[in-house]
Amino acid sequence: MENYYKLLGVSEMATLLEIKSAYKRLAKAYHPDINPSIQAEEKFKLISTAYTVLSNHELRQAYDLKLAQARLNAKRASIRAQEKKQSAYKNPYQNYTYRPPVYRPSKDKKTERKATFYALGIVASVAILLYIGVSIFDFIQDRKLQNKISQFDEQVQHADSLYYSGKVQAALNFIDKIKSSNEDFQAIKRYEIDYLTFRRDQANIDYKNKAFQDALWGYLFFMEYSQSQNPDMQYKLAVCYRNLREPNKAIFILNELMNNNYKRMRMIALIGEIYKEELNDQEVAMQYYQMGLSSILAEFKSVYGNAYRLLVSAERTPESYKSIYFNAAEILYHQEDYNQASKLLEWVTFFKPQKQIAYKYLIHSYYQLGNKKEACDVFKKAEKMDIRLQLKFELNCN
Repeated sequence: MENYYKLLGVSEMATLLEIKSAYKRLAKAYHPDINPSIQAEEKFKLISTAYTVLSNHELRQAYDLKLAQARLNAKRASIRAQEKKQSAYKNPYQNYTYRPPVYRPSKDKKTERKATFYALGIVASVAILLYIGVSIFDFIQDRKLQNKISQFDEQVQHADSLYYSGKVQAALNFIDKIKSSNEDFQAIKRYEIDYLTFRRDQANIDYKNKAFQDALWGYLFFMEYSQSQNPDMQYKLAVCYRNLREPNKAIFILNELMNNNYKRMRMIALIGEIYKEELNDQEVAMQYYQMGLSSILAEFKSVYGNAYRLLVSAERTPESYKSIYFNAAEILYHQEDYNQASKLLEWVTFFKPQKQIAYKYLIHSYYQLGNKKEACDVFKKAEKMDIRLQLKFELNCN
């Protein structure tokens, strides 16, 4: 199967922009108008086919599945070939204890030769029988493995059908059944490992392409079968749930990660965002933001001391910190707590000097607090940043 990614010289995680850039570069080199050779024409056709597939989201998804399946089949064939090679030869005499013959002189040399040939015949017959027995055993084991693999594939397909018909819990329970049915058969373990790796890699591709329904099932399958609690995968699982409009499941996972100190500030920012936007629970969202603000302030003081206001760098401040500041400020602003909102919004305009809505909120907050001078200072700062604001009230800064 032609690897379109290698043909264009890009990785399988390449963006559409990278794919377009690679195609343009190769098209210039192999276009028939530029390179009239027959080889160049064939190469150009392949490049064009590769670009047509990889630049189309649906065609690329279908191609990625075919490519992944082809790799899995190749890996499966490699495993079978290796196992056959390892079991092809077994010493038929490994359990045979040699006993030297006791020589007794015979008066009849003809009888002695017959006895020698007879003994050699017995040894040869035993060796042949052993070889045939080993070959039959290997054949039976190989057939048993093939049957197990076929059974495994059918069971996986059934689990997939349960999930996509909406029976998620039944699908997860069936995965446990698949695993328990193969526990006593060691020969299939290698195939299981390769298949799980394939499911995980495919889930990552689906996640990157924002096919969250498919990515979710890939991660659930991998985690349930392997009993893995990888935090990076759990985080992606939560993102899938959020995008599939199951915010409560996403929050449950994110809280677990936060309590285990996995990228704690990012988890706080994301949980607060879900409560604020999806669940419209500003009160609970604010509780998480207050927790985040306290942690950020403690960190700033720990690193920079009491002069942190002068030393904090916008470039080195993580995006999750900036998100916490803005979302907390926006909630306070809409709650008409203009005093607290203005304090946070000053930080937001420092962290994100191009964020137009932050200037608008801050000017209005100062206006409501009666601080006309501060409102005008912010307005002039926005103008210097080439930000034009449409205010719902008259502000005379002359």
